[in-house]
Amino acid sequence: MPDPAPDAERLRLDLALVSVGLAPFDYDLRTRDLRADERLATLLGCPPSTSSAALERRLTDLVGPEDLDRLRSAVADAVGGVGTFHVELRLRDGAGAPAWLSVHGRVLLQGGEPRRLVGVAHDSSRDHVLGVASALESLPAAYYALDHDGVLRTLNAEAERLAGRPRDELLGHPWGDVFPLAAGSEADRVLQGVERTGRAETIELLHPEPLSLWCELRAWPDGQGTSVLLLPTAARRAAEEAAERATTQVQVLAAVGAHLSGTLDAETAVARLAGVLVPVLGDWCIVSVVDEHGALRDVGCQHADPARQDLLESYRAHRMRALVAKNPGGPPYVLQAVRTGRPVTLPVPAVDAISDVLDPGQALDAVRALAPESVVVLPLRARGRTVGIVTLARDHGRRPFGAQDLATVSGVGERAALALDNARLYGQQQKIAEGLQRDLLTPPAQSPHWETAVRYLPAAQAAQVGGDWYDAFHQPDGSTTLVIGDVVGHDIGAAAAMGQLRNLLRGISFAAPDGPAGLLGRLDAAMAGLGLTTMATALVGRLEPRPDGVLLAFSSAGHPAPVLLRAAGTAAPLAPAHDPDLLLGIDPATARHDGGLLLHEGDTLLFHTDGLVERRDQSLDVGTARLLEAVARHARRGLEDLCDALLDDLLPQQPEDDVALVAVRVRGAVRP
Repeated sequence: MPDPAPDAERLRLDLALVSVGLAPFDYDLRTRDLRADERLATLLGCPPSTSSAALERRLTDLVGPEDLDRLRSAVADAVGGVGTFHVELRLRDGAGAPAWLSVHGRVLLQGGEPRRLVGVAHDSSRDHVLGVASALESLPAAYYALDHDGVLRTLNAEAERLAGRPRDELLGHPWGDVFPLAAGSEADRVLQGVERTGRAETIELLHPEPLSLWCELRAWPDGQGTSVLLLPTAARRAAEEAAERATTQVQVLAAVGAHLSGTLDAETAVARLAGVLVPVLGDWCIVSVVDEHGALRDVGCQHADPARQDLLESYRAHRMRALVAKNPGGPPYVLQAVRTGRPVTLPVPAVDAISDVLDPGQALDAVRALAPESVVVLPLRARGRTVGIVTLARDHGRRPFGAQDLATVSGVGERAALALDNARLYGQQQKIAEGLQRDLLTPPAQSPHWETAVRYLPAAQAAQVGGDWYDAFHQPDGSTTLVIGDVVGHDIGAAAAMGQLRNLLRGISFAAPDGPAGLLGRLDAAMAGLGLTTMATALVGRLEPRPDGVLLAFSSAGHPAPVLLRAAGTAAPLAPAHDPDLLLGIDPATARHDGGLLLHEGDTLLFHTDGLVERRDQSLDVGTARLLEAVARHARRGLEDLCDALLDDLLPQQPEDDVALVAVRVRGAVRP
């Protein structure tokens, strides 16, 4: 009678395998024959009587190519010496088959050579589901899934937290009921599209309430409906917005600097400021300056919408009168900005706060039509004083001014205030310069023997006085001295040096009359003796009436030669017979020389500075040739008209250098 012990042992093993759902198999490595019982067939969704060969084909059909390669690689490693193997296989959707199959095996040797693989397989789908569920539950991102009808079938803890409701109140309910504000939203469109097309979609959006968060929504079909993963993007968006605001701040500050530094005219600078701030920082802007009496005056405005510019212009034109009429001491928010020196943000909606301080009329009607939602009043302070006010507004629908905006606006205010104050100081300097010009460039002395005309035109980018000057004055002996000069420089310092030289030459000439060369020599010596370090060119002429005309004596200290226009209409430079003498301010001991000729009735003499003929884009010879041609072309004009015509013909619209002219035309014979 056979020993019942082995059968009992095998029975217990079979019962253990069945109880835990294990299906044993035995694979002959030499014959490639798979031996398995009905348990493996059942596990693979086959009838219990399925042959081993059919089971092998079934397994090959269910396992995907990648997992099949992993199975073959694991078996090869086990046969090659590892001895055991374990692999998790994902199975394709097959009737009755699990989603995951776990296979464990061992290599058995025969005669020292691998002969058989024995092992077990079991359904590990539940383990994977539990693992996925655990992973989803611990995700820091919200996850939920819908069935094909849009009913919420699962969600994780983060989605439950964001929704603010218990899970059992959400599961089993249609998505539209859980998110009642989602109908027609971008999220609704995406989910319906995934369900309809079966294609995954990713988009960034504001998820409908009650989640109400900016997120990247990833939706994909999962076989039972649609799975949705929400990756919060609020932090990233905040960082991107902060970076964008920082970039905007740098760009605005750079633009303010570039626009305001391009002019020293206060109102031009203000007009440019409004254009820089709109629409980058606001929808509309009004800029005001403090005038010389300490009153605010609106001087510029800009609206982002050209169609509303006229409305803003109307508000700007009438708002100061309306503000003062209702607030004799000044509007409260303006006074606060001036007093504290910091931006003042009006309560939202700002249209109500502004309306409260306006007298009824056109300004009130205009601001109600403009309807600003958020307004900041920015004082422009420089060197301890308020030089202006900027009123910057945003309309409804745009984010109100925040801390970053105020930081940017304050930076703009600092630069704008400095530019406006520089313009104010320039204006004061300009007035001083104009007064100096009137005092120094006096009308020329006239004579019955000749007509004299003078012109002075400052450089476009300098103060209203430069280093060029002219003079014409009588001497005690009855002669007349003509002077034209050019001090190095084009600013008020050059003008001050010019004034010293002009007055020195006048005093020297009147106290000790001499020829032109002698006067220039004494002037050069006086400059050295008085410590004047400037350099200058000068041309001095002496006119003396004679019975047969007017005798001209002249001497040049490095100055352009005068031009002689004869009554017959020919023009030529009066070049000295020797090399030009040295400039003033270099060597007071240098020798100086006189030249001379007799002028006749109708002859015209022209003294000029180099600004009339010198250009960056042309040589001095070309400029001189153009001057001679213009003089000859306008020879028949009166003396005053001739001077104007020469300036019109020869100077660009924005002269780079200042220009001085002295023109003399001999009248009919007059006995001395």
